[in-house]
Amino acid sequence: MRMHTYGRVAAASGTALVMALGTVSTASAASAASAAERPERAAPTHYFTFTKSRQSFVYRDSVGRFHAQVNVARPSRGYPMPWLFQITSARLRAIARSRAVCTATGLNGRYHDRHVVPVGYLWHSTVAPHRVRKVYTLSGICTFAVQEGGRPGRAFVGFSFNYAINPSSRGAGPASKGPVVETSVHIRH
Repeated sequence: MRMHTYGRVAAASGTALVMALGTVSTASAASAASAAERPERAAPTHYFTFTKSRQSFVYRDSVGRFHAQVNVARPSRGYPMPWLFQITSARLRAIARSRAVCTATGLNGRYHDRHVVPVGYLWHSTVAPHRVRKVYTLSGICTFAVQEGGRPGRAFVGFSFNYAINPSSRGAGPASKGPVVETSVHIRH
């Protein structure tokens, strides 16, 4: 069994996307693919802060797009965070041979979302309730069958978003010195 990891490094609006290039072992790839299914661990160092002046976060790369927003100016109870993730890669959609099983977790394991959708679907949900100034991680992974170069396989497309909500902040929040969104694509043959 062989696994390929595809990707690149990109920067957008003060955040970075980090994806490995090259071939990785099946064991390390399996642990990377299941990372999005595990509940959050200790607070990450780098995160996006939703404030009155930054109520929306958008990230796009060659794999897909991620968007999240929190109405901090006129909050609802628990600061709900609607989010979406969409696989926009034409390459991934072309080799897909099944619907994607997409699972997300967050709020230290108290939030779960699962959908079975076509690859390229605008997967969306809402996470709540949040506490202010607490750092959270929202993670998701989509798995689906692929046919690549005449060989069947399985694709694992994941994301992880680190964030906090601070309605009392008047500024843009702390500057991030590292990734607040990480995505990965692994194809196992």
